[in-house]
Amino acid sequence: MVNDIGSAEVANPDRDGNDGSARGLLRAHVRAGWAAALQHERFDNDDDFFAIGGHSLLIAEIMAGLGALAGTRLSLKLFFDHPTVNELTDALAAHEAFGSLAR
Repeated sequence: MVNDIGSAEVANPDRDGNDGSARGLLRAHVRAGWAAALQHERFDNDDDFFAIGGHSLLIAEIMAGLGALAGTRLSLKLFFDHPTVNELTDALAAHEAFGSLAR
């Protein structure tokens, strides 16, 4: 069963890059997952996760949370291949489980 992506808690839309579009909402979810795992919000959407204090154990936490939004399991490799908020958002939007939610 797919969870309603719009029902999850999302921080301030202006701060998180949520422009009101489905992709903006997905970006806000990605950013919120990063902030929760990193325990800070001192990063831009184009910052590399590892350069701002991230490590591989946090990736599992982030991807599990994002996968739960769409009712699917996400590969950790997806994160390693797309280590910025914007890159990961675009990759997730192209993922079949998120496709209709982020277009």
